[in-house]
Amino acid sequence: MKYNKTLIATSLLAALALTGCNSDSDTDTTTPSTPNTGLVDKPVIAVPAKGEFIDAKVEGLHYRSGSTVALTDANGGYTVDAANPSVAFYLGGEDGLLLGSVSGRHISTPFETMGTHQRAVNLSRLLLTIDTQAGDDSKIVIPAAVQTPSDAVKTALQAIKLDDVATFTALFTALNVDPASLVSEANAIAHMTNSLKDVTRGSADNLTHWAKGSNWTFVQREATQRVRNNAASGFQSVIHADRTLSEDVFKKTGGLSSSFYTLQDGNFITRKGSNDGAISGHYAAQYMTCASTSGEFTKVKDNNGQNAYHCNGEPATVAPEFSAIVNGSQYQYELTDPTATSSADLPYAWDKVKEMGGAYACMADKTCSEQTMTKFSTIERDDSDDADGSQMLKEVISGSYDPITDVYVQTRSKEYLTQSSYPGRISENISFLYPVEAVGQDRYVDFTGTWTATETRPSCDKTAVSTLVFDAKGVTLTGEEFSGQCEIKSGVNEYSTYKDLAAMDFWWFTTNAAGDAKATLDQLNTTVRWNDRDKDDTQDSFKINRFSYIPAGKEWDRGVLVRDTLDDAGNKTATILMQKK
Repeated sequence: MKYNKTLIATSLLAALALTGCNSDSDTDTTTPSTPNTGLVDKPVIAVPAKGEFIDAKVEGLHYRSGSTVALTDANGGYTVDAANPSVAFYLGGEDGLLLGSVSGRHISTPFETMGTHQRAVNLSRLLLTIDTQAGDDSKIVIPAAVQTPSDAVKTALQAIKLDDVATFTALFTALNVDPASLVSEANAIAHMTNSLKDVTRGSADNLTHWAKGSNWTFVQREATQRVRNNAASGFQSVIHADRTLSEDVFKKTGGLSSSFYTLQDGNFITRKGSNDGAISGHYAAQYMTCASTSGEFTKVKDNNGQNAYHCNGEPATVAPEFSAIVNGSQYQYELTDPTATSSADLPYAWDKVKEMGGAYACMADKTCSEQTMTKFSTIERDDSDDADGSQMLKEVISGSYDPITDVYVQTRSKEYLTQSSYPGRISENISFLYPVEAVGQDRYVDFTGTWTATETRPSCDKTAVSTLVFDAKGVTLTGEEFSGQCEIKSGVNEYSTYKDLAAMDFWWFTTNAAGDAKATLDQLNTTVRWNDRDKDDTQDSFKINRFSYIPAGKEWDRGVLVRDTLDDAGNKTATILMQKK
């Protein structure tokens, strides 16, 4: 029997978004903003005065909330500033390792703080390994040497990249911890599962606008972050946008696909313009090659029933400029499929939507709350379409609803088990679901204001700290930046327009009608390839930038933007953490 219940039912999303899609890449799918009638009121959820950080109860973690700078207590407790209800967490203080920033909430975990499955699990592994109360599963105590760090420990903390456990070694050495004792991923997940299984997380207040008949429209976006094709291969980063393509092709395929739903009383409506389709892997390179020429682009089925792409009636081939990266071991493409956009509103019966479980079941039952949607679970299920085949999956799912942002965030790791067609394959993704008042509306992170940025580089013990002031036309950067691999240049004062930034890796600037300085959550969680070649240079300098951002605060702008830079071979060259003051 097929069991298919996840907190966000991704199979439902794909089915609803693509059913009846028949538009091509030249179809205008823009839907004007049309206010829905009869919107129910949003409930006001009280901001808690205190919260707890749990991967077990973590004692000795630094945090800042408003003007309060302190350590979490023996219960993992922290204070929430009612006037500025966001909380930033650190290892070793504010000049140590910034973990992330969350809205003020009852319970925070590594998943709410870190934004990706990989970094969240690695943070759990790190905390469990340095725990001075090892053997006591009820709590984690940060070592005194990290609570009050020496310069050497601060340097080791600043060098940590939570997507790379090899960067933990310097801290382990400073703490006299055996690197071989690093807690495994499986044990870290089991520990969090046990720690959170009986914890009540958040308010029980009914979210009436998340219910059937509310007439609110919901925006859903999802990004695959990493993929491992089989047990013998390594993980590959997924590229969602390529700035080296022609402007026309980039606009059609860049970013993440989106779906829009309206919760009417009679039906769940997938709205015109929804697109949950993607062109992945080798076929994405074929599309880019095809669309980069003057040939006619068509989508066909190959001998295995999978999407393939033709130019002028002939199978597309991979152009030399893409073959190295596509056929290499570090990356694969997942681009928006411009042919997969729905051309009409599509109604679905609520009883069918309810069968998919998770957020959609509570919408159908009118039982959505912070408690019902905020869960961490590990499940095994059979994703077979019929009784003749088995498609056993193991999923690690963290779902979290934030009453302040009104956003539901889910991170998920999906592994195909031995009894599957793709044994050992793993995909990790993140998805966002949030309400807007009308079809055609969206919500944004507004960069206008002052941000701090800290940059670190592999095999370098220095940190460059700068200030970025975003105004109506662009950004002014002052302070420090790297000059060469490990040289710091001081006294920097540079100005770039939003058009300048958009031509580089900050591709989202100037793309949104709401304003040049604004970005959607999907744009801030993409990986983009671009050419960092100066205008007068003849030598290409291809780079890949991975962005990650989890919204925090009422205006969504209190989170931490992580920007990892890698070369075409997959080697990390820099990491920048940006946070709004």
